[in-house]
Amino acid sequence: MQELNNIRLEEIIDIDEMKRLLNSFVLATGLGAMCVNAQGESVIFPEEHEGFCNFCKIIRSDPVGRKRCTESKHKAGKLAAQLGEPYISRCHAGLIEFAAPIVFKDLYLGSISCGPVLMWEWDEIAIQEFLNRTSDLNINREALLAASRKIKVLNGRNVQAAAELLFITANHFAKSNIITLQQRRELSEQQSKLAELIFKQKKAEERIRYLEERVKHEEYPMEKENELLNRVRMGDRQGAKKILNELLAVIFLHTSGNIELIKARVLELVVVISRAAVEGGAKLDKLLGLNYSFISELASKNKFEDVCFWIVKVLDTFLDTVYEARSIKNSKLLEEAIQYIRENYHEKLSLENVAEKIYISPYYLSHLFKEELGITFLEYLTRIRMEEAKKLLMDRSLTILDISLRIGYDDPGYFSKVFKKNIGVSPSQYRKQTSMS
Repeated sequence: MQELNNIRLEEIIDIDEMKRLLNSFVLATGLGAMCVNAQGESVIFPEEHEGFCNFCKIIRSDPVGRKRCTESKHKAGKLAAQLGEPYISRCHAGLIEFAAPIVFKDLYLGSISCGPVLMWEWDEIAIQEFLNRTSDLNINREALLAASRKIKVLNGRNVQAAAELLFITANHFAKSNIITLQQRRELSEQQSKLAELIFKQKKAEERIRYLEERVKHEEYPMEKENELLNRVRMGDRQGAKKILNELLAVIFLHTSGNIELIKARVLELVVVISRAAVEGGAKLDKLLGLNYSFISELASKNKFEDVCFWIVKVLDTFLDTVYEARSIKNSKLLEEAIQYIRENYHEKLSLENVAEKIYISPYYLSHLFKEELGITFLEYLTRIRMEEAKKLLMDRSLTILDISLRIGYDDPGYFSKVFKKNIGVSPSQYRKQTSMS
């Protein structure tokens, strides 16, 4: 999962609309919520809430506490994005918070952070825990204790429902704006590259004379076009775009900027690219429909930069169809692997023995999990085991050792460590929380 370090979240999200959502959520639930960026820094607050609760304000009054708070939100948001679901965890002070990730494709933009809340009533043990966790901070202990009494207490079901509500709505804001921003950036980047290429070719007099001779004899860099087609067949998106830009620069010079001639040349290019996409595995009937649609669009383009942006979009779409066709086979293999894992998660599974069962190499299976699901084989196996562990914890007749053995862990201590890392609380704490729901 990548972070957009060079883009401010406020540039992507409609701030007024985000505030309206946060206001509605705060008024409906009584919980605090805010939007944080990819680094865990709070950037958008609801108007109906002053931001941080008194407990958090006291913690954040110390620079170390403020740093830990930011790190907690950063970690929770990243984990939520990696898991592809809301992440419920304990913050550095020991309270419950949850993050709903804001993600576009593989880009992690930030999250909506909610909390703190409690999932149990205060008792002496709980009080001592958060006092111990914050013992090194230079803060008013009595004020912190008083503020802790006002923190909302929810059961596990309510916390999960609130987290799901934020998760469902969080990504609504990013999609349309990030697409526009990406298109603007791609167009700007492409035009910059084209301008550079054109400038270099115009600046070199010998090259200009050579190109003029080629124009007279209607020559064309077929080796470049063939290389482009090979890139399309292989599904090499970045390599294909680079060569396409070079060809567009040549087409511009060959046609002296005449838009109609440019469109005619580009249309010829689209035809051969679509043929290469079919050779790369794309479905012919699907491409025929796309070709008709794209040709209709091309007729309305009257500027060179618009034609350039259009053909890059065409190239992207054709390559998507190549990937889609290839992923059908991958999906079947992945489906077999997933089914085997779900049926045998209680065994001592490894990447190697699962790969052997479906007759592919461990390297290829590892690649499938990363490319198709965005997680590793071990992360998926752990997620399945944690799902089953949560179900088994509902049965109070089973010990932690029983549950550990049933889901494939010989060491109950290691199982507890993995469970807490993934769920946010220990198995015993989770059992206690669910029994109160």
